[in-house]
Amino acid sequence: MRQIELFQKGIEKEYIELPFKRFRDESFDFKEIPAGSGVYGIHPYPAMFHFLVVRKLLKEFSKRGELVLDPFMGSGVVGVECLISGRNFVGYDINPLAVLIAKVRTTPIKSNLLLQMLKHIIQDFKHQKPEFFEFDNLYYWFDKEVVKDLTRLRQSIFKIEDRIVKDFFKVAFSDTVRRVSKARYDEFKLVRKKESDSISVLKFFEETALKNIGLLTQFYENFPPTKTNLILEERDILNEIPLEDESVDLVITSPPYGDSRTTVAYGQFSKLPLRWLGIEKDVDKISLGAKIREIHYNLPSEILFEYIEKIAVEDERRAKEVFSYYEDLYSSIRIISRKVKKNGFVCFVVGNRKVKGVELPTDKISVDFFSAEGFEHQITIVREISRKRMPHKNSPSNIKGMKDETMKYEYIVILKKTS
Repeated sequence: MRQIELFQKGIEKEYIELPFKRFRDESFDFKEIPAGSGVYGIHPYPAMFHFLVVRKLLKEFSKRGELVLDPFMGSGVVGVECLISGRNFVGYDINPLAVLIAKVRTTPIKSNLLLQMLKHIIQDFKHQKPEFFEFDNLYYWFDKEVVKDLTRLRQSIFKIEDRIVKDFFKVAFSDTVRRVSKARYDEFKLVRKKESDSISVLKFFEETALKNIGLLTQFYENFPPTKTNLILEERDILNEIPLEDESVDLVITSPPYGDSRTTVAYGQFSKLPLRWLGIEKDVDKISLGAKIREIHYNLPSEILFEYIEKIAVEDERRAKEVFSYYEDLYSSIRIISRKVKKNGFVCFVVGNRKVKGVELPTDKISVDFFSAEGFEHQITIVREISRKRMPHKNSPSNIKGMKDETMKYEYIVILKKTS
């Protein structure tokens, strides 16, 4: 592993220095390479880590055989990169759909087995009679014939005995649910289309499954998996992490950038697939900052409260919502920090969202939080978000025509545990 001092020296020599120890580094942008390349094209997911950013950070700050933690795992990008680079990995996420996608992406399966099972599913589908299936607003989001076909397909997939193979086809089914619904497929929030598309459930499922088989098998032919330990679990880390203190060599993670109102509504994105998979979980209601609290001044960041007060002048309730997010973020950082070894590193990737026209310096606030837990800030790398599945504008006020810019850059905050 290169020394952080050399890493910093290279950045300082070649790139633009900004406030708060930030450095703009275009080599982290990867504009011409979609984040959804290769195995990462299996099922879309909002605000996905760029795999080449992760690959670069793993090479810089860890060695083969070391333990890497991603407590906000999402769809498993860090897990895949650890699998092909010989790092042990533990990943957690509160969203069961994210965990399912992550498990499929990190599990190589022989293509002939999957092709045989796909053929069986298609044949079985044709003989299935749709059983009763219902949830709230089902027919608001799906046409009646689509419901019948999804029910038949669901029955065929759920009969598969091999859990790993079943999970693979559940992911293709999840993508199919989103595609044949009346919700806009290119939108991460639940927004109903003006007109329904005429799409064959079975045809789209077959095409998706074949595409995923190709992506999975080709990726692991090009990047053979190593013998490493991978743990991927559905877990709310605010309820603690079942790892020994000072056992983790490196943390690479990207927490939610804020509440779903101004950033990414992971729960809305996942809601319809989860219901069809038989999982009722409102992810947005249990994410960071979901529980609104009164503002207090016990968090270790002076700059945070400067910005909270600016927002409170415009909207006191909104200020409480922002504070609640940062209180939860600090709680998660305290838990994560205990798990990192002395001299271990954290690469904490955040976005600086806007609230009431005020851009919150989440990168600097995160530095303050980690510093209070025995970390020393090394550098913050600024990269442009070019292909992330996030809107360039949003409407936080929900007033027609009132738009605001969302995040154009994200910030890779690199810290070292010194005490």
